[in-house]
Amino acid sequence: MMARIRALLQKSRRAELGSMAVEMALFLFFFSTLFLGTFEVPRYLLIGQKMERAAASMADLVAQIDPAQDNNVLAKINDLFKAASGLMSPYDLDTKGRVIITSLSNPDGTAEKVAWQLMSPGSFTAYSKIGTTGGTPVLPTGMVIREGENIIVAEIVFKYEPLFGSMIYSERTIYTRAFTRPRFSNLTATPK
Repeated sequence: MMARIRALLQKSRRAELGSMAVEMALFLFFFSTLFLGTFEVPRYLLIGQKMERAAASMADLVAQIDPAQDNNVLAKINDLFKAASGLMSPYDLDTKGRVIITSLSNPDGTAEKVAWQLMSPGSFTAYSKIGTTGGTPVLPTGMVIREGENIIVAEIVFKYEPLFGSMIYSERTIYTRAFTRPRFSNLTATPK
């Protein structure tokens, strides 16, 4: 009888050790996911916020350029591309992203068109979702450019790479844009 009780106790002890290992594995999975999530989710949101601020700043600053005051508009826009990299710091916009500045106009009131487009220097391949120079722009629903008006669009494209693999987020391209009207005069001539 005693031998039977001892055998039962040893068997239950082994069963407890097995269930403890399963519980520990589940706990470690949950804890590591929670830990990585509390780091990666705020990082992803921060990159998105920095992109939105940089796009709004770029559109606003380009819209403040007055070609009548300074004929070197291209140099100013190139300086603003460098400033956008600073706004995105510590995230590397030069190798993982691009800024695209587009001027939209409706010169004769018949149809909107892309007057010109400039892209920041860098190795990252990006395309404008607004359109290409000389083409018809893709505008948000309800947005209309009236005759003689001009709109400056700043688009930012950034390649997001999670630091801890793809447990929470996978690698993806983030996109944002901002629209602004020029302050002083239309910026429809290609910057030189």
